[in-house]
Amino acid sequence: MRAFRTAHKGQRVNSSPGVSVIICSYNHGRFLPSCINSVLNQSYANFEIIVIDDGSTDNTKEFIKPYLNRITYRYQENQGRGASRNTGINLAQYRWIAFLDADDLWVPDKLEKQIKAVTEHPEIDLLVTNACWFDGDTIVQKDYFKSMNLFHKQPVDHYGHLHIFTDKLYELFIDENFVNLSSVLVRKSCLYDIGLFDVALPRAQDRDLWLRLSRIYTFAYLDEILTKSRTHSLNDGLRTIYPYLSRIQLFEKAYKFESDLEGKHETRLRKRLARCHFDLGHFFLFKLKELQKARGQFKKALEYDPACPNARFYSNVTYIPRPIFNGLRWLKRKLLPK
Repeated sequence: MRAFRTAHKGQRVNSSPGVSVIICSYNHGRFLPSCINSVLNQSYANFEIIVIDDGSTDNTKEFIKPYLNRITYRYQENQGRGASRNTGINLAQYRWIAFLDADDLWVPDKLEKQIKAVTEHPEIDLLVTNACWFDGDTIVQKDYFKSMNLFHKQPVDHYGHLHIFTDKLYELFIDENFVNLSSVLVRKSCLYDIGLFDVALPRAQDRDLWLRLSRIYTFAYLDEILTKSRTHSLNDGLRTIYPYLSRIQLFEKAYKFESDLEGKHETRLRKRLARCHFDLGHFFLFKLKELQKARGQFKKALEYDPACPNARFYSNVTYIPRPIFNGLRWLKRKLLPK
């Protein structure tokens, strides 16, 4: 049975547009109580909570039990984050969707301030908030937007802490992903219009979604820290090749779509793909010491952009015999300050 939040005695139920809050979890059971409580404690009353358990093998179900009369809980075999979020969207009853990762938190007036903004400015289709990053009791990054430093070149209408982009943001998303998923409030109709999360992509499904949305819809950001994102070893994949591969797959998809449209962003996407292949080549060369694989990536970088900075130089480096290459790396470590 679907459970909606009810008002406490004497509390006025908000009659503004409702929000479907989608929480997806895989083996994050221990974080779910604080996550769910951060939603139940919202000052905005008109919402539902949908928890998608993506085949967890921990004790998620035990942590969920106390909340079953206040949430919609759906267990499914492990399919990945994109499929879980799509399940949540398809279960959602309200016209606004908010995503919240199971290890993240909201401050109590997050939804209230977002709904106020989109009600006063109905041109907004997707609204994000500022965020901080924390590890346990320690704040490791106080101001997410300030660290990104992306907005100074974007045409924006300002309304206090609310900033509405007046141009489409597709090119910005080619360069960088500034959207923290757990801060998003988006119209459900927009998600259906562009096709939900692409489960064929193994990673970067959220950025792919923002790219597709940003072609058509109006984005805005609320420069108040209303979202708290957790950082820990469970979401640290920076030491593997997978982040590099995911970016390549993401932009290959975008490039194919752009080529089919004969669009104006094709050159920019070629340069972005060149840089992605260069970065992977650099990782193969200096982290994994796989010279042949590195050479292949530098070659692909030059195919997309013959002027890709340093790609030709590092491609030539891969032809240096391995003993000499290893000796040069040793000498560099000895001579250059760390």
